[in-house]
Amino acid sequence: MATVAGAQRLVLSESRLVRLFSFFFLYFGQGLPLGMTVIALPAWLAANGAPDADVGLIAATAYLPWSFKFIPAFVMDRYAYLPMGRRRLWLILAQGLMMVAFAIAAVAAPGVDDIQLLVTISFLIGAGSAIQDVAVDGLAVDILPDREQGTASSFMFGGQTVGRSAAAAASGTLLFLFGSQIAFLCFIPAIAIVTVYVILLRERPGEKRFPWSPGAAAPENLERHVGDWLKIFAVAIKSLFRRDSFVLVASAVAQRTGEGILLPLFPILATSFLAYNEATYSQSIATIDFVMALTAIAVGSFLTLRWGPKRAAMLVFMVEAAFCAFILLGRDYWTIGAVFVGLLALQSICSTLSSITTNPLRMQLSDPRVAAAQFTIYNSIGNLPVSFGSATVFVWLGGSDDLTTTMAGAVALFALGTVILAFIRIGGKHVEAQPVPPID
Repeated sequence: MATVAGAQRLVLSESRLVRLFSFFFLYFGQGLPLGMTVIALPAWLAANGAPDADVGLIAATAYLPWSFKFIPAFVMDRYAYLPMGRRRLWLILAQGLMMVAFAIAAVAAPGVDDIQLLVTISFLIGAGSAIQDVAVDGLAVDILPDREQGTASSFMFGGQTVGRSAAAAASGTLLFLFGSQIAFLCFIPAIAIVTVYVILLRERPGEKRFPWSPGAAAPENLERHVGDWLKIFAVAIKSLFRRDSFVLVASAVAQRTGEGILLPLFPILATSFLAYNEATYSQSIATIDFVMALTAIAVGSFLTLRWGPKRAAMLVFMVEAAFCAFILLGRDYWTIGAVFVGLLALQSICSTLSSITTNPLRMQLSDPRVAAAQFTIYNSIGNLPVSFGSATVFVWLGGSDDLTTTMAGAVALFALGTVILAFIRIGGKHVEAQPVPPID
């Protein structure tokens, strides 16, 4: 009876603690594949002599499915088994897809020279984590009260960073010691644990845990579910074609392209200029990311509550521009081990804080009726520039062979993102709840 009662308490709408922990843990789950594909695999390639273009291609491919999340998002808003909640069945399916993707990768066991196979595997793993992210983001817009958005955003992206850092440390070490097959295989149990938690969780009271369990759809979900392609599209487009939406998107394109440039740059600098290998680099990133994630949860909550997400995001963008300028001008200093570690820490916390501070802006601009679609469109538009920056702009600017031009380009992009964001009219300290209009 105690176990049943404990499981009954895992209802998102009924407990702030459950909401904060659940969003932290679910984002932790999507951080696991990112640690492998965004950090460990590029470092593994760079440490074993792969060209800059291959390193950038793997990093870009890992983010590519995140750039097209609006496709599963529209499907989720259209199709939902409401007796189990609007998003939970999709979460279970996404977790299952990730386990299958890692199993395929373990069987394929690619080597360093199998770049096309690594690209395919990175895409499949990224697709599973991206679909999970769509479901979690839609759930956040559905469930979170406005006053909790900043705090929950800190827990969400803090959780993602913790998951990414733990996965980076483990996968980098496993790749170095045992190769790709064991590295991919060891991820399956961790993803299975997150899947079990999703099965135990419920969105609102009275919903079914399984399709055959007793329960019924919550009235809120019946009211919000649109269920018509044309209406979903019309509501999303109407909300997107607003002045503040254009400002947010333009700022994100500039700033996220800058972050895309940095994605392949740091493992290349570490392995080329400071004699790291894939294991030591991944372990360093893991430790730094873990500490910075915990710091970002506190700092992100403070900044968004004290200054509002708009001003907090602008500050983060300016710091990103400043440390890129330091790489540009201070090569005699950042090649010192301790200074380079400091740069890694600053890049890690800024990357997490940029997501934490801009997430409430995306939430405020999203219509709850089409939350998965609209919120995900904002995120997709923000992720595509990361892939573009890693695979194209980084190489076009000269990569590690022409650090002056590469870093000057990154500084310009971060500065441009800051200036554009200054024109957005939302994101102050206090957010008033907006009523959900009826579907015509």
